[in-house]
Amino acid sequence: MKKQNRLNRLRPNIFYGWYIVIGLGTVGMVSTGMGGINLGLFLPPMCEELGISNAHFGWAYSARLIGFSITSWYLGVLLDRYGARMPMLVAGMISGLIMIGLSHLQAGWQLVALYFILGMIGLQGGGGNLYQAVPLSRWFVLKRGQAMSMALVGNTVGIFIFTPLSEFFIATTGWRSAWFILGCSGSLVVVMVALLVIHKEPQSMGLLPDGLVLDRHNEININGVRPAVGQEYSWSRAKAIRSFTFWALVFSHGLRMLAVSTLHVFRIPFYIEQGIASNLVAWAISAEAIVAAAVSLIVGRIADRVQPRFVVASALGFFALMLIVTMNVSTTWHVYLSAALYGISATSYIIGQNTLWPAYFGSAHIGSIRGVSLIMTLIFSTIGAPISGAIKDATGSYIPAWIGALILVSIAMGLILITKKPQPQIDNYSKAETDQPNPIGSPIG
Repeated sequence: MKKQNRLNRLRPNIFYGWYIVIGLGTVGMVSTGMGGINLGLFLPPMCEELGISNAHFGWAYSARLIGFSITSWYLGVLLDRYGARMPMLVAGMISGLIMIGLSHLQAGWQLVALYFILGMIGLQGGGGNLYQAVPLSRWFVLKRGQAMSMALVGNTVGIFIFTPLSEFFIATTGWRSAWFILGCSGSLVVVMVALLVIHKEPQSMGLLPDGLVLDRHNEININGVRPAVGQEYSWSRAKAIRSFTFWALVFSHGLRMLAVSTLHVFRIPFYIEQGIASNLVAWAISAEAIVAAAVSLIVGRIADRVQPRFVVASALGFFALMLIVTMNVSTTWHVYLSAALYGISATSYIIGQNTLWPAYFGSAHIGSIRGVSLIMTLIFSTIGAPISGAIKDATGSYIPAWIGALILVSIAMGLILITKKPQPQIDNYSKAETDQPNPIGSPIG
């Protein structure tokens, strides 16, 4: 009874995990304006002033991925061991300095070098997913999909805000001032969230995941039913990487990232080349964010109720459809349709991935497991952007690269559909590295 009374005193009116969701969503929001999706808007004025090629932007995108592939395994270990607070604090400060460096850019190689460093801190792209996925996997189990989707809304809000805002700053103050303003403001927000909001796990605050409480028998109880949340099985990193499922997920994710990298930097300038005004393109990307935000809340609830691989496969299907529409863009409404499909695909895929990995391998070592997986999947995506840029420079068209991307994403969709949850195989070796049910109970001692 004393233990129950103590737990009741520690339990807040609102589960603290939802504050973690808001904080991580805010970080995701400002990160989009710090050299994320808005990079394509900087391409035309920077190319014109500095005389650099499309390929430099492709290599910058790849350099960021290479940088993260070098540090992802270590970042995953840090997030597992110490939580997200200090890594996020350091990443926020360094990213601000990088944005200031971009505002003083003089040559194409400097763009590539700065984006390599940006990738190493892991705040954007695949790295940003780790900063969200690892803490939320600890704070939520039953509502993991819902929490992931709500945090992801921050990313989509960031797209809605910072795409037209970046275009406005570039048009009114120049691209150099735009980098400086967006970088300094975004860095400050990341640092403040890390210091004031982020905590490693609910147990460190005397809480249980999802805001669950113990009944008088010290058991988790919801409306008279004890859920099986305490039975989530957590694989060790060594055990996970010896499974077929791990490599199937790595390969399918790598193919998808390769396909995305052919499009990510270049779709905005492609739309403009088709005669669509840059301000209309910016608003189309903002509309993409609205669609993504609306879809994410729906997909999050679906991901808590169906097998996550079906969510991931559906997202890949929407991406394939988006590629077809993009290659045939000729009017403004085509751009809006392409952007909407991209928003549905990207949001669904991120939520699906962030729920799929802990659903298959548990949350105790999920940072380490995903950190290793990202080393390999990011290798796939490093070649897509520079090849697309080189194809564009050589032929004047991105279409051949995007046809290849369509084939790759179709293969990835088929592979993910046949990859089911692995069955734990406990042996003496795995016991030495803590293959065990995830310890959700006993939050205060």
